[in-house]
Amino acid sequence: MYQNETYLLHEDCFGPKYVEKINEFKAMTIDGFWNNWILELSIMYQLYYMWGEKCKIDMTFNDLYIYCWNEGCEIEQIGEHLKKNFLYMTRALIDAGIVWWEGVPNEKMENLA
Repeated sequence: MYQNETYLLHEDCFGPKYVEKINEFKAMTIDGFWNNWILELSIMYQLYYMWGEKCKIDMTFNDLYIYCWNEGCEIEQIGEHLKKNFLYMTRALIDAGIVWWEGVPNEKMENLA
């Protein structure tokens, strides 16, 4: 968003700890959502904490809103930029998915059957 390589995410933002938590959440919901609902709520809160405190996504949205307030963001402009950058955004999402998938330990995938 900033087009500045010096801005880095915190190392805990979607780090190995949270990849493991997401996998645990998925395993709990397969068994049935209401069977482990307290643990699932705990993991959702931990992910919310990571999202707000470690990733600082809220500050990114704040910067976007300030930019729109000062420069004026019209729906047509946003749609035009989305259309121009659709492939770049898709590639970034695919890269993020690959990084996330490579963070899943092999022994967790072997015991799925």
